[in-house]
Amino acid sequence: MAIATSTLTGYQGPVNTTSAEQIVRFAITLSGNYGGAATHGDTLSFANVYGLQSNAIPSRVFVFQQPAAGVAPGNCSAIYCPGTTKNNGVISFANAGTELTQGAAYSGATATAVWIVEAYFPVYL
Repeated sequence: MAIATSTLTGYQGPVNTTSAEQIVRFAITLSGNYGGAATHGDTLSFANVYGLQSNAIPSRVFVFQQPAAGVAPGNCSAIYCPGTTKNNGVISFANAGTELTQGAAYSGATATAVWIVEAYFPVYL
């Protein structure tokens, strides 16, 4: 099972700022299945992202926490590792620079944090 995606509240859809690149932003919900030891993360598929026009692998992806005001952020960082298609990359989590293991990936603040993804896709005209 892959990470679930959802459009951010108030976000009006993908932004195309250069006519050659499409930027999408959305919140993710962790699947609870970090994958096997060889995957190094939880699969993130862009298949159901509203308005995405590109079938290419994203050129850049930023994954960050966005806790509500008054809520302390967790101590984890996340990074997107591209796959062979836009639908089989993974998000890998680390705590203080050490990759979390399969069993520890969603413990503590990682599981409850609000995670946001910003992805840049090439658009071929």
